[in-house]
Amino acid sequence: MKFSIPLGPLSDALGIVGRAVAVKGVRPILANVLVNVENGEIRLVGTDQEIMALARIPANIETPGHFTIPAKLLQEIIGSLPGDANAEVRCELLDGQENLIQIACGRNKFSIPVQGVEDFPPIPSLEGEAYPRFDVAAEELRRAMKEVSIAVGTDESNPSQRSICMNFGTEREITLAATDSRRLAVTHIRNVAFPAEFGKTLLLPARALNETIKLLESTETVTVGLFQQQLVLTAPQFQLITRLIDGKFPDYNRVLPKESNRRMTVDRKELVQSLKSVTPIARHSSQMVRFDIGPNETKVWAESREEGRSEAFMPTALDGEPINIAFNAQYMLDFLGVVDADAVVLEMTTPSYPGVMRPKGDDQPFRYVVMPMTN
Repeated sequence: MKFSIPLGPLSDALGIVGRAVAVKGVRPILANVLVNVENGEIRLVGTDQEIMALARIPANIETPGHFTIPAKLLQEIIGSLPGDANAEVRCELLDGQENLIQIACGRNKFSIPVQGVEDFPPIPSLEGEAYPRFDVAAEELRRAMKEVSIAVGTDESNPSQRSICMNFGTEREITLAATDSRRLAVTHIRNVAFPAEFGKTLLLPARALNETIKLLESTETVTVGLFQQQLVLTAPQFQLITRLIDGKFPDYNRVLPKESNRRMTVDRKELVQSLKSVTPIARHSSQMVRFDIGPNETKVWAESREEGRSEAFMPTALDGEPINIAFNAQYMLDFLGVVDADAVVLEMTTPSYPGVMRPKGDDQPFRYVVMPMTN
């Protein structure tokens, strides 16, 4: 086997498939990347058996073949090579040594052990398959996934909470939701036409979430498909296949407060700064931060028996009666870290009733429900 390929595209492709490679596990082969060399292109595949990432790159092929190679080692080698993106990387299985590949770029040369493909998980063949799919703006899907990602649960015994819910029940609208039982994030992607086969709820494992968000940054449009109980995301640069969780997601509509009698509006940066000011004390009291909300100003404060007390003040606008309420500072900072709006709104009813945070604006679909804290 012998082929050559530009350094830049190879590095980019490894970055894509490397995100799906197993970091740890009982099958050593899952720490490898599969490299398939044929038909004028290199296909790279990485998987941990929950998600699978594929990337294709045009290449100059003299002799076709395939092998698997440790993903981390290959990424480190390619990342260390000098030269620009167009520098040629030459790869060749050495004569008489079918388990050793030579990688060269300029005067740099490496001889790396490789393995066969027999133990690598099978790769679904989707080319020519008829399965339901639709196109969506990658930025919209990325935004929605990023917004709900902050509320994904970490309890290994509860797979439904370690997922995001994608509800296709409303015509031309996809609702995404995630919860860890202490907070709930709900958002929407609007004006999307999808096939009738998507008219249900899908649970996407959290393992696929961060990788998908990163990959969506590299394309403008992504095709979303449903193939044999797997979600398939396809773009020119990559294809991501992930299994779906078989479970029931909590009814988030029952958790979303239907009304509120207090509404505080605040500059997002002001709120971030105030929270960060009191966090050094709050972290010693379970991240509890108190808000004394008045008509035009809010005192943000935290105290700890061992560490003392901290206070910050910020200008706010309140619609409704003043209120004293407490929330988890980190939960609020998580929300503020994924919204771009200049101002945010906190809707409340009583000090013991959930608060709802959202970006300011009637057209903003994101809602973030946080439980208040008490002594």
